[in-house]
Amino acid sequence: MNSILIYLLQVSLVFGSFYLLYKWLFSKFTFHAVNRTFLLLVFPLALLLPFSNLLFPQIQNLTIEIPLLENFTAFSGFEYFTEETVTLNNQTVNYGFWMFFAYAIGVLCYLVRFIKTTLSLVTLKRNSQKISSNNTTLYKANVSEIFSYFHWIFVPNSQKEAVDELIITHEKAHVQHLHSIDVVLAELFIAFFWFHPLAYSYRKSLKSIHEFQADAFVLKQHVKKSTYLELLLKSLEPKNTNPVYSYFSHPTLKKRIEMITKSQSKHSSKLLYLLLIPVIALVFMAFTSGNESMISNEFIPITIKTNGKPSLFPVKNGSSIDITSHFGLKPNHPRMKNAIPHGGIDIKAINGTPVIATADGIVIKATKKGNWGNLLVISHADGFETWYAHLKGFNIKEGTKVTKGDIVGYVGNTGLSTGSHLHYEVRQDGKRLDPMNYITE
Repeated sequence: MNSILIYLLQVSLVFGSFYLLYKWLFSKFTFHAVNRTFLLLVFPLALLLPFSNLLFPQIQNLTIEIPLLENFTAFSGFEYFTEETVTLNNQTVNYGFWMFFAYAIGVLCYLVRFIKTTLSLVTLKRNSQKISSNNTTLYKANVSEIFSYFHWIFVPNSQKEAVDELIITHEKAHVQHLHSIDVVLAELFIAFFWFHPLAYSYRKSLKSIHEFQADAFVLKQHVKKSTYLELLLKSLEPKNTNPVYSYFSHPTLKKRIEMITKSQSKHSSKLLYLLLIPVIALVFMAFTSGNESMISNEFIPITIKTNGKPSLFPVKNGSSIDITSHFGLKPNHPRMKNAIPHGGIDIKAINGTPVIATADGIVIKATKKGNWGNLLVISHADGFETWYAHLKGFNIKEGTKVTKGDIVGYVGNTGLSTGSHLHYEVRQDGKRLDPMNYITE
């Protein structure tokens, strides 16, 4: 869950950076098609760049390590929490859960509103009167302003006289340029990133470009600028507008007039868009520098079809007589004031003894991790995970599929351990279980 919140933060940072770049450098250009393409590319860039490989090291160390209460030390074959780990015997406040809960409520509210808007529009179209004007199909409905949505152009029932041909041409431009698709994408992005203040400014910028494109389309029909500007000035800004629809008298009327009367940008200015290449490369490298995966292993797809229960003894040629500490014991430690339940089993073995995978799975972690020393985590089917700590080294890499019985590492004495041994855990859906209940072979 923490990794999802981190991912949302990463997307927000990338999205905000690229949108601010647009506002600072490109928004004043008259290259409307290019600007529209750039704004639409912000979506996939923001969503995919965090998957480049790695998290910003500062964010990772701060956010991921703190919530996990699973750092153990080993003394004479026993495992303990470190003194630095904050534990509450009676209750632990999971701030990450409540943050995600609040986020999910916001997403649900925005999605419900979007669905209601879409359904109301379908109902509006069903109850409208189809008419033809200037070889264009219009829908007279109970609306206050002329607007378009996908291939539908709505006009008010109160419209007595014929709709001005230039207005129809303007709305047809929205239809032909498929502007409604852009708006739907923007609305879905806002639904999932409703907390981002720049998301709403982004939507406004995108819709402004739509209006600039539609205005340019009208003017290409051999229409005098003065005639079209006079029509714009006669239009009153609509009341209670819906951000999903495209209105002729859009609230950005002043900017539209400025853009119409503005001189065309020089073609040489398009070279500035080449700056996007090094910017994207820098962001990509920022997400791929470091040693650990940016996105938590929650995002790694696991397609193990076999039974996920780990059933082998984890140390090659070992047996239960080699276990020095069982699950649930509360040993005393000279550094600790309070005894802590043991989350796995400790198995004594000679340094370098092979450690084997106890079930088919995928390696989701193989790295040095604090007091765990060299830690290996394998994800199995049915929500199972096996953890192997204090290893001397690894015989496998992250993301690799393993088969039951494969050698995945070697017994060691790394981390806070005072003797050569393996600390082995079995978990299902995040809950520690007694490994002895699953060792059958």
